[in-house]
Amino acid sequence: MAILNKIIVYPIKGLGGVELPSVEVTEGGTLKDDRRWAMVDRKGHMQNGKNNKRIFLLRPTFDLDEKSIGFEGESERFELSCNALLQEYLSDKLAKPITLKENVREGFPDDPKAYGPTIISLSTLQAVSSWYSSMPLEEVRARFRMNLEIADTPAFWEDQVFRHQLEPKSVQIGDLLISSTNPCARCAVPMKSPETGEPFPEFYETFLNNREKHKPDWLDAQCFDHWYRLGLNTRISYKQQGAKLSLDDSVKII
Repeated sequence: MAILNKIIVYPIKGLGGVELPSVEVTEGGTLKDDRRWAMVDRKGHMQNGKNNKRIFLLRPTFDLDEKSIGFEGESERFELSCNALLQEYLSDKLAKPITLKENVREGFPDDPKAYGPTIISLSTLQAVSSWYSSMPLEEVRARFRMNLEIADTPAFWEDQVFRHQLEPKSVQIGDLLISSTNPCARCAVPMKSPETGEPFPEFYETFLNNREKHKPDWLDAQCFDHWYRLGLNTRISYKQQGAKLSLDDSVKII
């Protein structure tokens, strides 16, 4: 039986995540504290690994109960909400003036139409790890930054929710029904080392070749306009506000 293996939220968009034993759904249909804050420059541009290489050098540690953040090598901790000292610290580290914006209800999802958690199976991440030399599972996790990880499934289990010209199937985790929207198109961030921001040689070409080569029989290729896609983008109905996900919840495709 498939089960929920990991829950990871990323409190500040673009920075590292936090593993949790359980998480609630907000009134905006997102996971509580996931991408709740975003770093924005003076022009209103969000700062992330796509446009600011210095982000990869930040090693955050979060306390979500106290809503605080610290950084590896630093003794000081900062409040996450409306904290001028944290903005000053981030401005210095990212070499530009930074404002920390907050959205409790909806966060700052990459795709406003797919504002729910991203979902992937453990075996999929293990398969991707095997495509590269010297890229362990933990590094693959850090590169692809998924929210919910499902265990006890075959690799690319999540691809079966899509069928050409049909409504995508949903994923039920515990009592929570999550609607699939589209296979997740990946950006340039997974191509870069989560430790240094340096590009991995031929990451993109290796991924494309193996993604197509190892596609499972249940994958409908007509649902994939390109092979640089991995995992599920989703939505959660606002009516499920307050629903809770916990590790080892059962998982099934509806």
